[in-house]
Amino acid sequence: WLVLVLVVSIGYYGIKGGVFTVLSGGSARVWGPEGSFIEDNNSLALATIMTVPLIRYLQLQSTQRWQRHLATVAMLLCMASAVGSQSRGAFLAIVMMSFFMWLKSRNKLPLALVVLVALPLIFVFMPDSWTDRMETIRTYDQDASAMGRINAWQMAWRLATDLFPFGGGFTVAGAAVFAKYAPDPSIPLTAHSIYFQAMGEHGFMGLALFVGIFAMTWRLAGATIRASKAEPDLQWARDLAAMCQVGLIGYATGGAFLSLVYFDLPYYLVLIVVVVNRIVAAEMAQRKQAAIAAGQLPRDVHSPYWGSV
Repeated sequence: WLVLVLVVSIGYYGIKGGVFTVLSGGSARVWGPEGSFIEDNNSLALATIMTVPLIRYLQLQSTQRWQRHLATVAMLLCMASAVGSQSRGAFLAIVMMSFFMWLKSRNKLPLALVVLVALPLIFVFMPDSWTDRMETIRTYDQDASAMGRINAWQMAWRLATDLFPFGGGFTVAGAAVFAKYAPDPSIPLTAHSIYFQAMGEHGFMGLALFVGIFAMTWRLAGATIRASKAEPDLQWARDLAAMCQVGLIGYATGGAFLSLVYFDLPYYLVLIVVVVNRIVAAEMAQRKQAAIAAGQLPRDVHSPYWGSV
């Protein structure tokens, strides 16, 4: 139910944005709800990209053909919405996430056909203005927006180094800080990167904690996948842990260009992985005790698949 709430809450804007992109021929950017974390076109794109793996999870659990088809349409529209945002970071995140979603999914062939056929069509469908914007990824040194971000990253590095190890606090973005630490103080921007934002605001220690949260979540999801892989009735847990990993790949890639350290969706993924791991661990512990009671296992068995996920 939590996954469904997340999918409906953010997927609504992704689906609507995808329809808008198709109807407008990709000539206008897709923006998020005003006054929210995802108001900016780049932020909305990242949120919708992170929602796609959760839709895929629901698709894998569906029992009706119409549900699977509906999920496919929803995923394609969410990706079209992200493309329609004209976000370069979203483009990179889509490429990375699509590969990992295929890698982590069961039933790889249907998903591969959808990605290999539909996704290129979305890109071809976009106007020349979108192609020109994506081309600036290669010529970033000639793009004012990209150079402004690099300027902000350099400011965050200098700030974190000067105020080692705790950084400058929550309110470091501003003209005064840029005047002191930025190579070019005339373009004060937010960090435009979850990594440099964490570094500038909370120092190298804060950056280590921030990255560590998601690194440990990835490992915990991997342990859940290994424990539930051979259990047919726990395939839902395997699928959910794997799709959370895919969502974190989207966040790690697209977030490299956005100031979204405090965006709540990735922390919901952390929460889901922890809860699913606890559920699987409890279930495997019960099965271990039952197997011991039935004489099928010795009492001193120590298998990672038996109650120690």
